[in-house]
Amino acid sequence: MKFRFYQLLQLLVVILSVYALTGPIMSFVEGDKVAVVENFRLAYSNGDVSRAVMPLGVLLVFTAAVNLFAFFVSLFSNFELQKRVSIFSMLVFAGYYILLLIYSLILVEGTPTVELPILMPFFGLILNTVTFNLIRRQEAKIIAKASGFRLRD
Repeated sequence: MKFRFYQLLQLLVVILSVYALTGPIMSFVEGDKVAVVENFRLAYSNGDVSRAVMPLGVLLVFTAAVNLFAFFVSLFSNFELQKRVSIFSMLVFAGYYILLLIYSLILVEGTPTVELPILMPFFGLILNTVTFNLIRRQEAKIIAKASGFRLRD
C-alpha cells in the first residue's frame, strides 16, 4: 500500500472541519447585548441560547465524515468514487457558506465580527479542489502506464 499526498490532504480537511466546530465563528452587537454565533448555537450575553444555527454544525460534521470516508476509500484506489466523494464534499462546503450567509443576513442587525474558525471550511474547500486534481492526475498516470504496454501487431 502506497501513501499518497492527496490522502494527507483529505485528513487535513477532516482536521480543519473539526477545528471549525470548536470555536465561535462570528459575534455581533445587537442593541445592549452581544451575540456569539457558534456552529451549533447562538448565545447571547444575557444567557439566552438559540439552536437555530444547528444546521451549520451538522454540515461540518457531515463533511468531516465524508472526507474520512474518502480517505478510507483512497486506501483501495477506487478513483471514481474518490472523485465523486471529493466533489460532494466541495458542494457541502459551498452549502455551508450559503447557509452561513443566509443566517448572517437573517440574524445579524449590525456589523459582525468574524473569527478564525469561519475560514477553515474555505481552506477545506480549497484542499478538496487540490485533492480532486491530484486524484485525476494519479488516475491518468495509471491509465497512461497501462496503455503503454500494449502489444503491437
